[in-house]
Amino acid sequence: MKKDKGFEAYLNELEETVDKLESGEADLDASIEYYEKGMKLIEKCREILKEKKLRIEVLKKKTEDGYTAEELDETEVTEETGKNRQEKKQPKDKDGGLF
Repeated sequence: MKKDKGFEAYLNELEETVDKLESGEADLDASIEYYEKGMKLIEKCREILKEKKLRIEVLKKKTEDGYTAEELDETEVTEETGKNRQEKKQPKDKDGGLF
C-alpha cells in the first residue's frame, strides 16, 4: 500500500505548481494541467488538516475529561456522518468476554 506524503510535502509541491503557473511560461494546456494539479493538492492538504484537527479535538476533549496518556492510546476515533465519535475499547476477561 502506498504511503501518503506528509502535509509539508504536499504544500511544497503546491507551491512549486503555483510558481510554474504564475511564471507565464506554460502554454494554455500546460497551465490548465498545473491548475488541476494545484486544486488536487489543495484538496489533499485540506483532508490532512481536517484529520489533524479531529485528532486535536479528540485529545483535547479526553484530557478535559481526565483521561491519562495510557488511556488515550487505547481509544479509537471514528468519524460518522460528519460528527466525531469516540469509542473506548471495552476490557475483556481472560475468556474473551466483556466484564
